[in-house]
Formats: sequence, structure tokens, C-alpha cells
Amino acid sequence: MNGVLRGDPEDGAVFCTKGKTYEVREAETSNSLVLVPQLSFADSLEKSGERKIQNSQVCGIHYTYLELRPCKPRIQKLRVLLAERPYSGPDAQEEEGDGQKYCWNDLLDRIQCSEEELDKALLEMEAYHLYGFWQVLEFDYRFKVVSHILNLIEEKSLPLDGIPRISTIKALSELEPRPVITQCFDYYLKPTGVDTDDGDSFYTLIDDKICRICAEVLLKPAGKFNLSEFLSIWQQSVPEGLTTNLSQLEGLALVDRSSTPEVISHFPVSSMPQDIHERFSYLFETRERWTLDEIRPYVMDLAGEKTPVNAILTKYARASTQNGIKYYSGKHAR
Repeated sequence: MNGVLRGDPEDGAVFCTKGKTYEVREAETSNSLVLVPQLSFADSLEKSGERKIQNSQVCGIHYTYLELRPCKPRIQKLRVLLAERPYSGPDAQEEEGDGQKYCWNDLLDRIQCSEEELDKALLEMEAYHLYGFWQVLEFDYRFKVVSHILNLIEEKSLPLDGIPRISTIKALSELEPRPVITQCFDYYLKPTGVDTDDGDSFYTLIDDKICRICAEVLLKPAGKFNLSEFLSIWQQSVPEGLTTNLSQLEGLALVDRSSTPEVISHFPVSSMPQDIHERFSYLFETRERWTLDEIRPYVMDLAGEKTPVNAILTKYARASTQNGIKYYSGKHAR
């Protein structure tokens, strides 16, 4: 199995192949492992029938060995590195920034994951490959670019499932750099499978992603927002033909139905601690008890094949039932 060890000096050892990540752990064995240099085995000797006794020196005896165990890619640091210097447009990019920019090989050296897992993580984080470096767009600038796309659709009265890709990108490249427009278009629209007569391809908006970014624009500066007012304004802010739903805001916003009136607030999982103990402390400091549907979006990124969400909650939270509803609270909560 070909692979490399990746990460910074302070990170635990992780072995990465092209497609998978393995944790390197020390394991004990009941048998002694004897290290003998230049030791010859029977199948490598010539079958001459002659037997010889050869003196060999034992240079070490060990009772442990290193084993590889499949593990989740450790991509938490990727978000931190990309946040050092977000891209906020061609004018701002000319100014000297404090943060560093990273090419793909830089990220691969520091992020403990395989090549395929890194590519997947960059897509999930909506990272942009700009002029040789991977960066995320600063939020206000990202919404500005998305707004350019939505405004063009409205100006040309395009059907939401009939947006030509090539001509749209060409028109908007006069407003923003073409690599930004192209990648933003592909993040927020998907192909319909229908081509135009002139060789272009029709795309349609990804409803949930458009509704989500429109909601975040409203929630980020608002603090707590009256829920009923927010739902009304949110629906009015999205293109006609799209329908907003609170399920689109999982891991982004928190609804408090115990207050009068009910309120909603910006509460993104991306800003929370990556350490599992710190994460649960943060959650239970914010709210004493959570239903499963409420807390699931905020711990899903910590789960894995061997540690699903329910197993994590069993280990790090205390379950109780009230009026037939199951709640989770801190282990030491009364």
C-alpha cells in the first residue's frame, strides 16, 4: 500500500493513500519482535542441500508495533487555513493581506487526508481555485457574485430551469473575474441535461443553496430575529418560484420556540470548536437541552462510520424524556 505521512509536527501520525486516511497507532503483541539485520530466510537461499550455521546479532527486541486503522480525514484545519486570507474581489486582492495563500500541494502537505478526500472537502467548503491558489470567498463578496447571477436571470426573464451556462458566464465576466463567475455558477446551479440549439447547456438554480445564502444575509447582522417576520422577509428575498423552508438552514441558524415571540438567530456550525469536548460544552452553554433534530446538525461533522451521531450523543450527553419528547443535555446537568 503506497502512501505518505501527512500533517504538521504537532499533529498525531496519519498515513494517507490516494483515497483513504489511516490513523497510525501503537499496538502491543504477546510475541517478541526480534530485529536482526541482513537475516536470510529459507526461501531466499539456494537449494543446494548444504546446511550452514551463521552467527547473527540481535539489534533490538520489541513488544509493540505500529498498525494502521481507517479514520475520518482530519480536515478541520483546512477551514482555518482558507480563512486566513479570503478572496474579496480583484481590487481588495491587490492590497497586502496578513494571511497566507495556499496552493493544492501546500494544503496536501498540512491537511491530514488523502488526495481524493482533499478534493471533496474543497468542494464542500465552496473553495475557489484562483490564480494558482485555493481560497474561499469573503461572505459579502460571495453574495455579491451570486446576486449578479440572480439579477441577470431577472433582467433577461430567464426561466429558473433554462439558464444558459456559457452565455451567462460570458456576460457576467464583465463584472467580476471569469474564474470567480465560472466556479460560483457551478456551485449554485446544476445542469438540467438539456442543451441549447447553439451548443450551450441549460442549468437550473440549486434551490436550497440559494435560499440558504439569502437567509444568511438576513441573519448575520441581526442578532435575534422575530421568527415570523424573518420567514416573511426571507421568502420575499429569494427569486420568484423558490420556496423557503427552515430545513434549508440546518447547521446555520437556531430557532428558539420557548421565547415569546419565537426568534431565530445566526448559529453556524462552521464557527464552533472542532474538539468534541469543547463542542459539547459550547452547545450546552448556548442551550441547556436539545431535541435530536436540533442538535444533530451540530454534531454530524464529528460522526463517522464507527461513531454515528447517536453513539456520540450517548457518550457525551445525557438523555431524558419529557412529555414524550427526548432531550439531550450536559452530562453534569441537573
